[in-house]
Amino acid sequence: MRVIRSARRTLLLLALGLGGAGALRAQSAGELRGRVVEAGSGAPVAGASVRTDGPAAGSATTDADGRWSVGPLPPGEHRVHVGHLGFAGRTVVVAVPRPDGAELTVALTPEALPLDAVVVTASRRMQRLADAPVATELITRREIEQAGVSDLSSVLVQRLGIQLEGGHPAGEGVMLQGLGSERVLVLLDGQPMVGRISGQVDLSRIPTSMVERVEVVKGPQSSLYGSEAMGGVVNVITRRAPSGGWDAGVDLTAGTQGRADLSGTLRGTVGSFQYLADAGRRSTELTPGMAETQGALAERWDGLFKLGWAPDSALRVEASAVVLDERQRWQGGQLFTFADNTQWSARVGADWTRGAHRLAPALYWTGFDHLSRRATAARPVDGTGEEELQRLLEGELLYNLALGRHALDLGVEAKREEISSDRVRGRDRALHAVEPFAQATWALGGWQLVPGARLSWSEQWGTHFTPRLAALFRPVPSLALRGSVGRGYRAPGFKELYMEFLNLGAGTGYTVRGNPDLRPETSTNLSLGAEWSAGTGYLRGQLFHNRFEDFVETRLAGDSSGVAFYTYGNIADGSTRGAELEAGVSRGGLRAEAGYGYLDARESGTDAPLLGRPAHSGRLSLEYALPGGPRTALSGVYTGETPVRRTEAGVVERDGFLRFDARIAQALPRGIELSLGARNLFDARPEEWPGFTGRHLYLGLGWRTD
Repeated sequence: MRVIRSARRTLLLLALGLGGAGALRAQSAGELRGRVVEAGSGAPVAGASVRTDGPAAGSATTDADGRWSVGPLPPGEHRVHVGHLGFAGRTVVVAVPRPDGAELTVALTPEALPLDAVVVTASRRMQRLADAPVATELITRREIEQAGVSDLSSVLVQRLGIQLEGGHPAGEGVMLQGLGSERVLVLLDGQPMVGRISGQVDLSRIPTSMVERVEVVKGPQSSLYGSEAMGGVVNVITRRAPSGGWDAGVDLTAGTQGRADLSGTLRGTVGSFQYLADAGRRSTELTPGMAETQGALAERWDGLFKLGWAPDSALRVEASAVVLDERQRWQGGQLFTFADNTQWSARVGADWTRGAHRLAPALYWTGFDHLSRRATAARPVDGTGEEELQRLLEGELLYNLALGRHALDLGVEAKREEISSDRVRGRDRALHAVEPFAQATWALGGWQLVPGARLSWSEQWGTHFTPRLAALFRPVPSLALRGSVGRGYRAPGFKELYMEFLNLGAGTGYTVRGNPDLRPETSTNLSLGAEWSAGTGYLRGQLFHNRFEDFVETRLAGDSSGVAFYTYGNIADGSTRGAELEAGVSRGGLRAEAGYGYLDARESGTDAPLLGRPAHSGRLSLEYALPGGPRTALSGVYTGETPVRRTEAGVVERDGFLRFDARIAQALPRGIELSLGARNLFDARPEEWPGFTGRHLYLGLGWRTD
């Protein structure tokens, strides 16, 4: 019996020992689970990085629902670091094990200024926004969607320092630093868009459905981009396929002024291949850049198609195509005017990286067909009108060398531009150009010095050299000081060189003839700026001064029998100078931004103000996201009094325009979102504004797979 009792006691001690060891193991290691959400709305944040400190450090990435898990971790306190591009990072201290295995929820606040976002325009290579040598305005996909508008021009004019400029006869262009749209280069995925009518690219043609982000660099960028970049560059970056899987979406918007928009997107990745298709139709009873609504109509079809191949991390090949087709109509007196425009582009490019070297060749072909007609009825007569065809064929080779913080960017472009028009002498004209360029980045301590230059050769006007020197200094990580001085230029266009146009009326008329002896316009720019950012808040300001020479303008060359004869000449000199100041803060579900801009634009000699340039402008935006509820946005844009024409009595000014826009959006189950918005909420209507200013109400319905 003593032996049996001893055996029982041994078995009991062994069981207690095994149980205690199991309990010890349960306390010594545990899994930490959690979820990352957006502050305010509580929406999941996918792709966030989660990292724990300590002897058993771990890391994870959140899934589509924002969930993550790390472990096993020893008991005790652990520091958990959570970060995501576009959000302010956050660190929390948590005890392991969690009571009852509770899930850790971490709310991230969107950054007021996304300094870690990647941009390409400032140096023609990928770099963080914080490292761009010149100030770059970034408009993200999130901001585009929250604007609730269907075309690019409506997004841009909500930003500080970007002014709307009406086209001739129709269209919506933008002005940067007081330099008009004919001197602002518009790029589509880094390649120039053709389609200028009277010198202007109508940005309302570009639908927001196909745009991933927009990068705006103000001031001359001719050292990297050549002609037309005197006032700056607007680079429209189209959407790309997701890194894995697939997604789809459909958006439908209806509103006053006959607005009806429909767009759909399908994109995905299959093995090493990526695909994207985006198509849409937009219509409204308005004409872009015109205030009159009588007989007005604009109908547009658009499509974006991409196919990419990335067999490994070093090589990517992509082919893309964009098609935009529109029909415009407006009425003046007894006549209707019609403009039928078709724009298309095709691009094939590759990106190969090996170590510090990157090589990116590309071939780009784009065209624009414009047909202008008039009729007394609301439908045009077939077989009538004036047709104009524009073409651009461009080959490009970029080379980038990255040596730590130092870099070298080299490139060469060869292009052929063509035009076919009855208003051009000889009808068919072509120009050829070759343009090499180089830019270096030298880093020393908190300094970056970025010299660059471009040599442009044209068979028409010879060679032109455009240097630039930019500097970036960060005395502390949160503060950036930028400065640049550079030259800009714009080559004369086909019509300025070769136009042949005669307009005769009853007993009067005029003729316009191009001048093949024109020289390129030139400008010199000095910019100074400061930018402070602390994650959830930012403050930035910029001073600029542009001195321009030899601007091409029409001039009266003679008058015979009541017919005035005009031609073009390098006759205008002047300057634009000003300041821009912006501030923003993001706290929880609230985001607020405000800005003020001042502009002084004058002719040399007479000191007369340049027309179409407002001296004062401002913007204000407020966004608020409720937990699980609606997202609300209110924005205000102010454009001050603007000189519009000169008379014998003096300069006539247009009244200032203060416009408020509002939008509310509610997420519904199964990926559906319902939105309601108003543009020009209080129905302000200044006279002589280049575009419709009445109140516009709209209702939107969207669906996403994710």
